[in-house]
Amino acid sequence: MRVRKARPEDWEACAALDHTVITDHAWRMEIRDHEGKMAVAFETVRLPRPVCLPYPRQDEDLVEGWDGCDLFLVLEISRHICGYVTARSLPGHGVAWIQDLVVDGRWRREGLGSHLLQEATEWARRNGLARLVAETSTKNYPAICFLRSNGWSLCGYVDQYWRTRDIALLFGRSLR
Repeated sequence: MRVRKARPEDWEACAALDHTVITDHAWRMEIRDHEGKMAVAFETVRLPRPVCLPYPRQDEDLVEGWDGCDLFLVLEISRHICGYVTARSLPGHGVAWIQDLVVDGRWRREGLGSHLLQEATEWARRNGLARLVAETSTKNYPAICFLRSNGWSLCGYVDQYWRTRDIALLFGRSLR
């Protein structure tokens, strides 16, 4: 296994990876506004059947998102790209924003995603950043579980975030 900086010739292989996720759970969001108090709650719900989720960024949106990233690493096994991570730094805020963390479907649950996350963490530390933030959909229960199992905490949400108008959950991790 080798992690290295992505090159433009890697982009096609990265785009061809299986980005879909199958899940039978999701997080449901409820907002309560009563007498000047607002409460937001997230609850894990079981779906009536497994659902195959497409990646929130597709085709041109995906590739355009890679252009100008501060970090773009690929993970190779036997010279075959199996996953990648991209991030943008916001030095004025002391934050790095992970925009993509993808492991091809056939390589999942082998620790590769955690390895990519660790590489991104080390990059952010070397660049003097204090916090990492990652985004995922309320529907992507496997990603929610993955981030939480790696020590990340829910730190916010954005309604109608992607073109799909899905809610983005923001998970963060302090680097200090």
